[in-house]
Amino acid sequence: MKTRDQQFRALYRRMRIDDQRAYYAARAREYRAAHDQVVLVRNALLMAAAVAGVVSQAVHGTARAAWAVGAAVLGALAGAVTAYESLIGFPQLAKLYSDAERNLEEAGIDWDEPGADLAREIERVEWVFRSERGQWGQLVVKAASATDPAGEDRKTDAVDEDVRAPRADR
Repeated sequence: MKTRDQQFRALYRRMRIDDQRAYYAARAREYRAAHDQVVLVRNALLMAAAVAGVVSQAVHGTARAAWAVGAAVLGALAGAVTAYESLIGFPQLAKLYSDAERNLEEAGIDWDEPGADLAREIERVEWVFRSERGQWGQLVVKAASATDPAGEDRKTDAVDEDVRAPRADR
């Protein structure tokens, strides 16, 4: 029969480390696939816009105008798809989840070592989750500063105040 420590280690590994690793791996795959789909759709729209532009040069009259409008619409759709991908940030999200999954994998390798300090190993695993949450906060701040030019001014002012502030160690 296993000791309580061994039972806890097995349960924590299965319910906390392995379960979260599987979640992070699935999300990383999902966002990588979404990015690949966006690239495929964008490129198809751009190719169709190019073909429509070429065809518009080969025909005359109303057909020429229709093909030219079609080329413009397809180009605009490609731009909209690219903007959507930039707004969501599929590659950044895939990296965030992939990094967390990789960190949990490393923590899981050391988890089963005999004689490992249980409290230190739990703290290491929980640090992975805290750092992942911290990265979400950085993404939110980055997105807010990109859309709020006044926020950049406040940020610059705060940096200027820090530079002028006297240092305690002088």
